[in-house]
Amino acid sequence: MARLRKQIAGAALGIAVCLGIFLLASSGCKNTTTPDEKPRITVRNDCGIAVDIFMDGVYQFYLAQKEYLYIENVTPGKHTLEAKKKGTETLLKTVSAEISATSSYTWTIGSTASVTIINHYGEKLSVYGDGAYQTDLEDQESDLVQNVPYGEHLFEAKRPNQSEVLASTRIEVLGDNGYTWTITK
Repeated sequence: MARLRKQIAGAALGIAVCLGIFLLASSGCKNTTTPDEKPRITVRNDCGIAVDIFMDGVYQFYLAQKEYLYIENVTPGKHTLEAKKKGTETLLKTVSAEISATSSYTWTIGSTASVTIINHYGEKLSVYGDGAYQTDLEDQESDLVQNVPYGEHLFEAKRPNQSEVLASTRIEVLGDNGYTWTITK
């Protein structure tokens, strides 16, 4: 009889432990009366320089190149997002984002700036941007370098297969504009 009581007590204890585990696990589940989380905005910086991020004119955070962060608990509706060169008022990009109550939004800041290079040097030249070969240009020919990241860039012109720099310029790209470098003697 004592043995039967121990078996019944053991079974009851096992059931109680299982019930306790179930209650603990289910308490972490979302209650249907708990409001849904508000949407968030993911901001990614692929533009080439560090930027300050503003939403509706209010500073949110800064992002270094290739970083991303979130603006959490965004109220549904239309919001203006701005990216400015870090520490300045220089506006690089702006976007109007329509945020719904059920979905989040991603804004990737990238550059679509371009540099037109015109060769008026009098001979064929090889053009380099930040040390990387870009193109060969015959005299009186031009070419377009696209998607130049924001920031300062060094452009150099050399004779093909030679290392001597014949002409160079620095171009600060701030915004999705078109820039021009005319190479002359």
